Amino acid sequence: MKYVKKRLVIAVAGAIALVLAATAALTLLNRPADGAGAAESGVAENRMGESASSATCRTEAFEVQLDELGADPHEVLGQFCVRGEADTSTPIQILLHGGAYDHHYWDWPYQPSTYSYVEHATRAGYATLNLDRLGYGASSRPDPELLDFDLGAQAVRQVVEDVRSGVLGPAFETVILNGHSMGGLVAERAIALGGIDAAIVSGIAPDIEDATNQAGPEGDTDPEGDTDTGSEDGPPEADGPPFHPASEDPAFSTEPWADGYLTTVPGAREQIFLYPGAFDPAVLEFEESLKDTVPSAELEAVQSDDSAEDPDAAPVEPGAQAPLVYVLGEHDAIACDGSDCMDDEEGSAADYIVPGSVHSINVSHGATEFYEWTFEWLREQGLAT
Repeated sequence: MKYVKKRLVIAVAGAIALVLAATAALTLLNRPADGAGAAESGVAENRMGESASSATCRTEAFEVQLDELGADPHEVLGQFCVRGEADTSTPIQILLHGGAYDHHYWDWPYQPSTYSYVEHATRAGYATLNLDRLGYGASSRPDPELLDFDLGAQAVRQVVEDVRSGVLGPAFETVILNGHSMGGLVAERAIALGGIDAAIVSGIAPDIEDATNQAGPEGDTDPEGDTDTGSEDGPPEADGPPFHPASEDPAFSTEPWADGYLTTVPGAREQIFLYPGAFDPAVLEFEESLKDTVPSAELEAVQSDDSAEDPDAAPVEPGAQAPLVYVLGEHDAIACDGSDCMDDEEGSAADYIVPGSVHSINVSHGATEFYEWTFEWLREQGLAT
């Protein structure tokens, strides 16, 4: 199944070669036993910092066991946020960030009343669990050469089981996944494992060969009106590969787990994730200071152009397990060929295209429109408070 366009494949290929060459010289003795002695699921010390939202939040640690990553359990951390008292009938959204981001993507600290999805979702009556996906942020950093999208989905599935069992307090009956970019690839796989009531995938185009589009709130992917957000040529190309080894980046070079992880080259995020005129320039400072890494296995899956789909695994069929919807920014240069997703064959098959937006929708001028569209779509599925 094709998930990512050739533009991203070409962009990361050089970076992957650099990382694989570097990690080939390492031995397992140099790799920390991260995840050993992971805490059991429950309230954790606040290793994720304070939420930018005005909701009541706490950090939770979930223990996940993945045999492919060794005998020791690993930790997945998340911020659980709610307004008032949640009960079993409160729908909860589990938020999955993309590559080279962490949980801040869904709880952006710059002007959170505008950009923080957690702020908007909790005001709309949802509880949120904003994860640092396995291999990111404050969560465990297992072997990056093994941590692919399938294992990421298995980790999310175990978190979902904990959420339904009452680890957070209420035994939540309605669980929704909301995944961006690589987090969307994880959401696609997790929904196929069952136990999910709906999923929103942004920054990833549906596979037009087997996708069955579901009508959105307006039943139309065509944004109303024309939005002039910059050059028709798309974002400027980077001078070289936009990713490089995390061990060579000033932000991560001293981390014991950095070998085998990649991150964006300083100054490259505007070319990769944004688009001229579609974002507040003040966002760039936060993009750089909050950037995270990517496990090499995830980027290898992207390079393969089939997201490392297991030929023996059951196919991921949109809508087969639960409602699944695809959303793109109008100027998503990763998901779409060219600068306008409406002119791209696969991009135009998305259920909604956010006008004046980019790959990283949540930090663009289209953020609040995406949020409101999402809540309306969920209401149509009967998944609102």
